[in-house]
Amino acid sequence: MIAMQPSIYVVTGKVQGGKTCFLTELVELLKKRKILLCGFLCPGTFDLGERSGFRLKNVETGKEVPMASVKATAHWVKYRKFWFNPEAFKHGKEWIRECLRQKVQIIVIDEVGPMELEGSGWSELLEDISQAPIPVQLWSVRENLLEDVIQRWNIASEHILHIDKLEVEQAVQRISGFLANISKQNHN
Repeated sequence: MIAMQPSIYVVTGKVQGGKTCFLTELVELLKKRKILLCGFLCPGTFDLGERSGFRLKNVETGKEVPMASVKATAHWVKYRKFWFNPEAFKHGKEWIRECLRQKVQIIVIDEVGPMELEGSGWSELLEDISQAPIPVQLWSVRENLLEDVIQRWNIASEHILHIDKLEVEQAVQRISGFLANISKQNHN
């Protein structure tokens, strides 16, 4: 068995440009191919057409937890224009710990952004999973933060999945091809 660090694939696009929708479709298509994955998505919530917050959604179970809101909420932590639910971070970390106990092929993290670049949010979690024996991590990252994320986590340029330049099925082909190559190497 060849030991290797996980390869990070990044779904990127503009803020509110459809990254989570792309990632959701990508996750569903990968599941249909019997690729084992876990982690979370962070779909937005809207009030009168304006982004009002986010939910944290487990990709395996569908369980959702309120993640962030533009409204001040008791015991939540303010970061920029949103208030973040500490309980959502606890759930996300537990979901990922559960992933690490399974033999999954992909961990999904939606999203890696300013908090992580500053050492908070999911940053500790990203460090933990960087050494995990899981072949692929699938992150979403805002286009304007992409270069910083690429440099910080040493991400290969061929693993960038830009939603404006790539169809979801093409992303599925890239990732499933990568996993097939790893499987072949491990069996040789």
